Amino acid sequence: MMHSKISIIVPCYNQAQYLPETLQSVLDQTYTNWECIIVNDGSPDHTEAVAQEWCEKDHRFIYLKKENGGLSSARNAGLKIAKGDYIQFLDSDDVLEINKIQWQSQFFDRPIDILISGYRYFENSEGISSLRIMGRDDFMPERVITYDDTVDVKAVFDATNPFVICAPLIKKSVFDVVGNFNENLFSLEDWDFNLRCALNNMVFHHTGYAEKAKVLVRLHDASMMRDKEKMHRTYIEFKQKWYKDDLYISHFGKKELQNKFVTKLTKVQQIKQVLLLFIPPILLVLKNKFLKK
Repeated sequence: MMHSKISIIVPCYNQAQYLPETLQSVLDQTYTNWECIIVNDGSPDHTEAVAQEWCEKDHRFIYLKKENGGLSSARNAGLKIAKGDYIQFLDSDDVLEINKIQWQSQFFDRPIDILISGYRYFENSEGISSLRIMGRDDFMPERVITYDDTVDVKAVFDATNPFVICAPLIKKSVFDVVGNFNENLFSLEDWDFNLRCALNNMVFHHTGYAEKAKVLVRLHDASMMRDKEKMHRTYIEFKQKWYKDDLYISHFGKKELQNKFVTKLTKVQQIKQVLLLFIPPILLVLKNKFLKK
C-alpha cells in the first residue's frame, strides 16, 4: 500500500539563520513520502538563497516566493499548491524529530481528522539537547485530547488552544470544511482554526509519545509572541469575532467580552494548571456532575 503523501508547509519571514536546521529535520524524517513547501513571505534577509540551496539538494523541497502578507497568508499560500493527503505546518525556527511523521502515520487508516504529536520547547541559546515542558511566560504544556473525548472537546478549545501549530498532521480535506487561516489575525490564528475544527466536529487524537517523535519549539527573543501589546489586541479581536459567530453562539450561547488578557500566571496558578494536566478527564467529568447535584 502506498504511503499517504505529506505536505510540509514552512512559512518564512526573516529567520534565515534558523531555516537550515528546520529543513534538515524535514530531510531526516524516516517517513519519506513528503513534499516541503518553503514559503518566503517577502523576507528581507537571505531566506531565498537558503531555500534555493535546499531545493537543489532534494527535489522534494519546493520554493514559493510571495509579497509579505503575514503568517496566515504564507500558510494559506502553501495550502493552495499542496498535493499531500495530510498537512504538516512547520514554523521556520522549529524542528521535527526524525520519527515524528512515521509515528503518526500508523493512524492514517483510522477515522481521525487531526493527529497530534507531543512537543517540547528549547531555548535557542541551549539547543535541542535541553528540552523544557513549559515555554516562556508560563505557556503551558499540551492538553491531551483523544478520539473518544466527546463530552467537552468544544469547551476545551473555547477556553484555550491545546497544542502548538506544528504538532498536528491535518487531513487536507479538513480545510475544505472549515476554511483556511484567518489572515486578519496578527496571532492566535491557529487557535481560531482549531476552534473552527472543534465546532465542526472534527476528530482530534493525540498519538502519544514514541522515541524521537516530537516537535521541538524554539524559544528566542524575536518570537512574535513576545509582543504583549499586539497579543492583547489580537486576543480582543479574536474574542469579538467569535462572540458574534452563529455557530459559536449555537454551542455556547451569547457571551460578553471581558477586556483582559492574562500574560503572567501566579506561582499558585502555574502549579494548579500543571496538576490539572495529570488528572484523568473522566475524573473531571465526574467532579462536575457531582457539583451540579
